[in-house]
Amino acid sequence: MISNRLQGVKAVLLVLSGKGGVGKSVVSASLAALLAEMGFAVGLMDADIYGPSSALIFGARARPAEGKAGLTPPNVRGVKIMSVDLFAPGRPVPLTGKGAGEVIREMLALTDWGNLDYLLIDMPPATADITMLLTSLRRRNLAAFVVTTPDRLSLAVARRVMQLLHNGKVPIAGVLGNMHRPYHKGDERNDAGPKGLAEEFGAVFLAKLPYDPKVLSLAGNGDTEKLLETKFARSLRGAAKAYLRLSAPNVLPRR
Repeated sequence: MISNRLQGVKAVLLVLSGKGGVGKSVVSASLAALLAEMGFAVGLMDADIYGPSSALIFGARARPAEGKAGLTPPNVRGVKIMSVDLFAPGRPVPLTGKGAGEVIREMLALTDWGNLDYLLIDMPPATADITMLLTSLRRRNLAAFVVTTPDRLSLAVARRVMQLLHNGKVPIAGVLGNMHRPYHKGDERNDAGPKGLAEEFGAVFLAKLPYDPKVLSLAGNGDTEKLLETKFARSLRGAAKAYLRLSAPNVLPRR
């Protein structure tokens, strides 16, 4: 059923970090909104069922519609959104790792995505059941973005995630260095760490995304329109275009 549901999806893009607090969910949501803004048909699935935030970032409140074809995700600003937060907003999900994996299986099996150019999946932290499940999807068009910050702890965890992707033969679409602050003398890691990590695995370093204090408040308010006007989003837009040139050089943004 999962394979059938994804038949109309041209590319599945996992967004991973391996660690919380690096802005992965904001990157996932903003990237989905930017691709939709360019004219692509986009879906966003929040696989972080313990701390879902995609619906909040988009200000999505409508429960997915139930029909004969399955669950139809609400469409916000051109992005189809699926999240457990749409069924039980603000409530905890007290499940074990195996149970959480089953929830993700059901979401994939029941959601009617229709035809999409890109389905982005906001992955949970760590490399547990859900991550193992989704990285094992045997699809020709499966790839992953890795989000990290320049600090050593984030880079160490991201390195484990990239090794997992490498072992599972999941192509790495690119590395995104998030929350970069102005360069300080003697702190070379702040400038080169994520880029060096990408080079270590032969991956493309897509962008240094600047630390922007406006981002969290805008994301928390569900104001994606203003979110896409930030310095952070401008940098991410450049990264998205770089990805498109590399992955599909003959497919230009429609807008």
